[in-house]
Amino acid sequence: MPQTHGVLHFTIGVTDLDRATAFYRDVLRCEVVNTNPVMTFMRSGTAIFVLTKTGQHVPPNPTDKPLGAWTTLFHHAFLIEPEQYDTTVAELDQRGIPWVDCTHEVEHVTVPGRRHLYVYDPDGNSVEFATMTESELRMLSS
Repeated sequence: MPQTHGVLHFTIGVTDLDRATAFYRDVLRCEVVNTNPVMTFMRSGTAIFVLTKTGQHVPPNPTDKPLGAWTTLFHHAFLIEPEQYDTTVAELDQRGIPWVDCTHEVEHVTVPGRRHLYVYDPDGNSVEFATMTESELRMLSS
C-alpha cells in the first residue's frame, strides 16, 4: 500500500453553491481558487476544500438540538490567530450568525489553551473556529 503524504482536499456538500461560496469567502475569509457549475475550490492557508452542490443535502449533525460541542461532532475546523477570536465573535454577532464557545467544556478540549467556537454554515454544516497554538503560529511566520 502507498504511503500518503497529506490531504489534497476535503469536500463539503451544499445546496446553494453561490450562497455557500459567499459564506466561506466572506465569513471565513477563504480564497476562491477555481469554480465550475457544481463546485467551488477554496483555500484556507495551505489547505484546499471544495464546496459541492449536491442537489440535496442532509446536515451531518442533529439540527433540532442547540448548537454545542456534542451536537457538532461532524465539523470542519479552521485555524485563526488568537487575537482574532474576539473580533470573530463580534463579527458573527454583527452578521446575526449564532455561535457557541466550547473552550471551557473540559471533555471537549483537545489542546489546552486553544479557544474554539462553532457556527453552522447556511446548509447546517458545523464549522469550528479554533485559535492557533504557539507552535502553529511559529510555522505560520516561517
